Amino acid sequence: MRHPKRLLQEYLDGQANPARAAALQAHLSRCAACRSEAARERRLRARLRSLEVPEPSPLLRERIERTAQMAGDTAPDGYAQQPVPSGGGRHRLVTATGVVAAAVGLVLSTAYLLGGWAQPPALQQATPGLAAVWSEVTGGTPDDELAPEQLAELRSRGWACPELAAAGLSVAGARAGLVDGHPAVIMTLEGNGNSVTVYETHPGSWSEETVVDGVSGKPVTEEGFVLQEQSPGRPQIWMHPQRPHQAVVASSRVTYTLAASPDVLDEAVSEISLTESSRLVLHARDTAYGVWDRIKRGLSVMTGTGEQE
Repeated sequence: MRHPKRLLQEYLDGQANPARAAALQAHLSRCAACRSEAARERRLRARLRSLEVPEPSPLLRERIERTAQMAGDTAPDGYAQQPVPSGGGRHRLVTATGVVAAAVGLVLSTAYLLGGWAQPPALQQATPGLAAVWSEVTGGTPDDELAPEQLAELRSRGWACPELAAAGLSVAGARAGLVDGHPAVIMTLEGNGNSVTVYETHPGSWSEETVVDGVSGKPVTEEGFVLQEQSPGRPQIWMHPQRPHQAVVASSRVTYTLAASPDVLDEAVSEISLTESSRLVLHARDTAYGVWDRIKRGLSVMTGTGEQE
């Protein structure tokens, strides 16, 4: 089986019959390119499921209404008045045009949403600032339990404290901690019979050699993790050949270590990775052509070509 992209979509949609699903699973176990494509698609789907749809700006609303009106208008006289060879010819043409317009509209609207995923000002803080926030909110004492109000305060001031709602999980508990001497937030999330533990840290410096496993506090390269994915505008994903229950997602801003059953680990990694990808894309201030700037930035998130800060 050679890179079955069309069948891969069917598999991810849960529409593949058992025999085909088994064949695709076997192919994915051997093909790194298709595994990467499947992971990228899952991340995008997870991120889209978790997005809240904002109200369109007046400019976007006007353009959408104008486009819809143009699509509903009769074609130019010289074209519309031509005889139709068969009764369904014009209907098929209009239907095909509508399908194409709907597909283009879906891609553009998705890109618009992702392009508007603006970074809150707190994300611009340097790591020392986030460490000070951690000390202030948690009291600076490792292993102290954190209340929901404390997690909300940490989120509002630059910490992610991911909730993984798209994976069907919610926060069951959280505590302050230290990983390799750096402040950490350690969260347990549960749902649908699954449990995920997330270690979030913000290291003072960052490189492949300094990415740390939150469970052991040691560099991932020393622990035997293998870099699975690295592309522009996306965080690194590290997996361990002998620990299928563990993964590390790392960028210049933050490192997450996830410990979970393999059934839910991939989806949790996908959601965190795509969310972090959207934060890594540069969000320049909108100009007079801001709608199209947002769409271009959104497309960069979808394709993984966004620039990193």
